[in-house]
Amino acid sequence: MTGVSWIEVEDAMVEALKNRLGPTVKTVASYQGNWRQALREETWRLPAVLVMLTASRAEQIAQASFDVILEAKVLVLVRHFRGEAAGRWETGGAYDLLAGVRETLWHQDLGLDLCPFALVREEPLLNNGEFSVYQAYYRTAAVRDR
Repeated sequence: MTGVSWIEVEDAMVEALKNRLGPTVKTVASYQGNWRQALREETWRLPAVLVMLTASRAEQIAQASFDVILEAKVLVLVRHFRGEAAGRWETGGAYDLLAGVRETLWHQDLGLDLCPFALVREEPLLNNGEFSVYQAYYRTAAVRDR
């Protein structure tokens, strides 16, 4: 990218989410492991928001110029003590946290030399009697000249 590393993007995402979500979320972190296994092992304090950089690819736009496209996934993990519906709907629930993630990232460049983040999709991964887990996919890009 134009001098922007994956580390800088990931750090900026985590910092922006920490600032926006504040004390509502117990864990905001970068993560690249198996979230299902870590959830069973209670690796994080919940609710948690985890940033995962998932892919990078380049598309040539001119002879010596490329769009470097970066894809990221944000996981929202909530343990519900008052039922599955409350774990999604209440303040601090999955829907509330997804909205906070959206407000933090969507159409934002986080002060980096990037195109603003675009929301690709949001979807549930797990909803049971104890946990709700949702993921939100975002994409950004930067121009890199050779």
